[in-house]
Amino acid sequence: MNLSDKVSQAVQNSKLYNLNHFHEAWENPDIRRLMGNELLYPPSPHVIEAVKAMIPYINYYPEDAPTNKKLLNALAGYVGIDGGSDWITLGNGSMEIIDMVPHAFINPGDEILLPAPDYSPYSRRPIIFGGKIVDVIPDSNYVYSLEDFTSKITANTKMVIMSRPNAPVGNLIDRKIVEKLCEAQLIVVVDEAYAEFSEQNLCDLIPRYENFIISRTFSKAMGLGGIRLGYLIAHPEVIGYIDRIRVPENTSVLTQTAALAALEDIAYIKTNVKRVIATREWFQEEIAKIPEIKVYPSQGNSVLMNVDGTGKTAEEFVTHIRNNGYLVRNLSGGRNLAGKGFFRVTVGTDQDMQAVAKLIKELV
Repeated sequence: MNLSDKVSQAVQNSKLYNLNHFHEAWENPDIRRLMGNELLYPPSPHVIEAVKAMIPYINYYPEDAPTNKKLLNALAGYVGIDGGSDWITLGNGSMEIIDMVPHAFINPGDEILLPAPDYSPYSRRPIIFGGKIVDVIPDSNYVYSLEDFTSKITANTKMVIMSRPNAPVGNLIDRKIVEKLCEAQLIVVVDEAYAEFSEQNLCDLIPRYENFIISRTFSKAMGLGGIRLGYLIAHPEVIGYIDRIRVPENTSVLTQTAALAALEDIAYIKTNVKRVIATREWFQEEIAKIPEIKVYPSQGNSVLMNVDGTGKTAEEFVTHIRNNGYLVRNLSGGRNLAGKGFFRVTVGTDQDMQAVAKLIKELV
């Protein structure tokens, strides 16, 4: 039997998402991880103690998302949703949410508008369910107009997915564009993984538009990438559809415990966010002083740059920085990231960014 003949065409056409940079980081624990947009500060001591206290109970199944009202209500309070737990559900990281939303809404032939560039899994998951990705191309500075989106809408367009702030550029698509797309009766999905670092969000639009969905994560500002927790904010009817296809008990007791403890120590989160913003602004300004390098102003926790003007490739910079103890991400050749000059640096501590700035200058 040829097993591949039994596999769906969509899966055969899919590619494995490459996460080798995390393998390299775990294999080299002394290297600084500035490649994955993680938080470089440790979790709150309150989180650590709460997780330790729960370890004796890991022989039990976790509470399922719809019944964990304490956590869901805490999340609703954090994002400012008055309706409480009915407006939120949980995912095993926001990656699972990226999978569940097209699973719930996309039929074969449906078109999904996707900014280019954006977070690459967005372009992979809808295809599994028969969707077709339609690239939305911005101007040369990666700024979008409403027409960039509306000119791509056809009778087959069902959904728009975008990150805000954008990954990897770090800028914000204007909220008026998001509102107009909602009014166009599309399913509009905004990933706000980096919202805390921009000090802006669109949660106030959730009660206004039943077709509007926000994805959030504990992996960035919360500093809990390892617990794998994302959450989806939407109208209760949408939550009902998502919960039908969500894997039951998809978040562990340790994950739920860590999340609730983090929400009980918001002051700690705000302190780290302020640190990252201040360090990001310094780093952007410092690299922008180099005329041969183009820096894209970011409101996330990373900085994208293009080094074509130096006469060197991004890989040369990435290798030089790696050889000196820091992992950063080469993004050249990605969707609408043509050429060999793009790489991205996660914002770490002041010491991290001072060291990386020095290493960048050494190659110019």
